[in-house]
Amino acid sequence: MLRISKLTDYGTVVLAHLASSDGTVCSAAEVAEATGIAMPTVRKLLKSLARAGLVTSTRGASGGYQLSRPAHEISAASVIDALEG
Repeated sequence: MLRISKLTDYGTVVLAHLASSDGTVCSAAEVAEATGIAMPTVRKLLKSLARAGLVTSTRGASGGYQLSRPAHEISAASVIDALEG
């Protein structure tokens, strides 16, 4: 049986929200509000996911986060690797 941490579970929720946004850019605040996950946790997750290349970030007033590739190309293993090492 595979056990994942709470952060990895939250990370999959964040990625699922970004996948459902149809490629539009979502701010960290929007993701936190939509998922019910605390803002500091969302920021930490998005930073880790961006570092792993699963999401891209855009800076500026209209910036935010979006998936770096289509959702069907992101495997569970890559999410676990990005968040748990």
